[in-house]
Amino acid sequence: MSEEKKTLPYLTPRFKPGLYNWDMFVGPRAGEPAIDFTAVDLEGNEVKLSDFRGRWVVLETGSATCSMYTKNIERMRALREEFPDVEFLVVYVREAHPGERLHQHRSFEEKKRAAALLPKKYKEHRRILIDSLDGQMHRAYGGMPNIVYVINPDGIVHYRCDWTHVEGLRKALTERDHIHPHEHADMKEINAQRSPWIAIRTMWTGGIIALWDFVRALPTIVKKHKLVDAFYAKYGRFRSRPDETLEELEREREERKTAA
Repeated sequence: MSEEKKTLPYLTPRFKPGLYNWDMFVGPRAGEPAIDFTAVDLEGNEVKLSDFRGRWVVLETGSATCSMYTKNIERMRALREEFPDVEFLVVYVREAHPGERLHQHRSFEEKKRAAALLPKKYKEHRRILIDSLDGQMHRAYGGMPNIVYVINPDGIVHYRCDWTHVEGLRKALTERDHIHPHEHADMKEINAQRSPWIAIRTMWTGGIIALWDFVRALPTIVKKHKLVDAFYAKYGRFRSRPDETLEELEREREERKTAA
């Protein structure tokens, strides 16, 4: 289904579905070493992922205009209480739905001010790490608006998902004796958790333009999600790099059939 360009722009002033490679999930997969990165917290301290070596870590990406992220905040609070030995972190990335009220970041200081909205506006309770302006962490870890990773104390990816799925995350944190390779969320279940009020309130943070761009793109978004569901059901995984072809995935699929 990959009709998108291999290299996509990052800091764009308005949302378009074509800004994402929907069937591609780059970055470390379950069982692979996590990529170290440096971010900055709201107090201005530099923080590296490797600083948390020896602990279980959950990384969730989000922004003040991403309702797929904001719908998770209270559920994540309960999960954090359930697993007090886990370090839960939010990595602030580009605005998912920028507009005239909150535009796409033009400087790191603007990005930091946008990140500071999360505790005030949405009662975010986790530590917030701000990605670089050009999205070094975000692009290295997949680039979708609301991805989630679980990293074990040895720095190995235990679980990841293209959209944060709290129940999938709970299962991965409960069952720590083996990696969890399934990395695609059930979109029907996720969308059922996102009320119209949450979606409108969050995108209104961006403004009328953000709401308009989303409504205009909604038929395409629905189509993309259905295509991704079918793609993952067929191949059992996403493309993991821009130059990976469908022929490679088909060959891998046939090999799995033969092995079974």
